[in-house]
Amino acid sequence: MKTPLLLILTLACCALVAVFGATLLTVRIEQQAIDQTREAHEEYVLGNLRNTVEANLTLGLSLEQSSSLQRLIEREKSGMPDIRDINIYGESRQVLYSTDQGKLGSAIPEAWARGADSKGVWCIDDQHVRSCGVVLRDELGRQAGGLVLVAPHAAQAYSLQAWLARGLPTLALAALAMLVSGLGGVWLARRRLRPFAQLGAILRGEASPGGDRDPLVAAARRAGERHRATLQALDGKLQQLKELDHAE
Repeated sequence: MKTPLLLILTLACCALVAVFGATLLTVRIEQQAIDQTREAHEEYVLGNLRNTVEANLTLGLSLEQSSSLQRLIEREKSGMPDIRDINIYGESRQVLYSTDQGKLGSAIPEAWARGADSKGVWCIDDQHVRSCGVVLRDELGRQAGGLVLVAPHAAQAYSLQAWLARGLPTLALAALAMLVSGLGGVWLARRRLRPFAQLGAILRGEASPGGDRDPLVAAARRAGERHRATLQALDGKLQQLKELDHAE
């Protein structure tokens, strides 16, 4: 019985590993989808706002002279609850317009300054927020300032809550399936090994229940009967020899 049970335990462990791997793969795929959706949204918003702001710059107005940009970013922010604030800073790297009034007139963070020196959309994550920005250029292609979106960190598919939401039901189903399969495997193993158990009992001379439908059991019964008949014959011969010895 040890070998079938060991096999069942091995298969159960393999099934558990497979379920864990499938859950991990599902979470990773979902996280990639979350990241790609977030990045596409950030690039879309930054692209639209940059086009509008740079269109004002082509009219010969500087960022400091474009007071309508404050209303623009406030209107955009009202339609995007996932964005915490939108900021526009000038060539002097001071915040000119922001949906967070506390930032107006302040110098941009060092992280924004590093991002301002890069090409295209840049993103920086810190412990609390994610900042993404783009450089603004005037009609001559000169750097006139920058545009920055600040948003809370997006939900993580691999967070503890996500694991509990996705992993526990899957693991519960897997455990139930392994329990059912384990019980079924034990029942099947016992049924398969029953003839061998009967065979051992018969060869030991013990009474064994069950019929002779299994050829192995029937052969064991016949062998056991022949063995007992041989022993009886030998006992008879020995008894005769003892009687002859006493008669002399």
